[in-house]
Amino acid sequence: MRAIAGLIKIAVTLVIIVFAIMNVNTVEVKYFFGAPTLKMPLFIVVLGSMLFGVVLATLMYYLDRFKMSHQIGQLKKQVKKQEDELERLRNIPFMDKMD
Repeated sequence: MRAIAGLIKIAVTLVIIVFAIMNVNTVEVKYFFGAPTLKMPLFIVVLGSMLFGVVLATLMYYLDRFKMSHQIGQLKKQVKKQEDELERLRNIPFMDKMD
């Protein structure tokens, strides 16, 4: 399994290197309306955008995961409370009406 993961990492690295070599042309990048333009290689712009997307997606994933774990904790407390109530109701002694 480690060998397969290593081969995948090597393949992805080679694809990125080939992509960088093929896209060394400089492009002008404007980040905001009043900001001056920056000249940088195309592969840096594309890889930077991809990296920003990965970071943003990871952040959203962990925020959602945090919310869900908090909700799971609340639901576990609710289940425990209901189980305690059920146990309390099961242990109530019966009183027979005798006339």
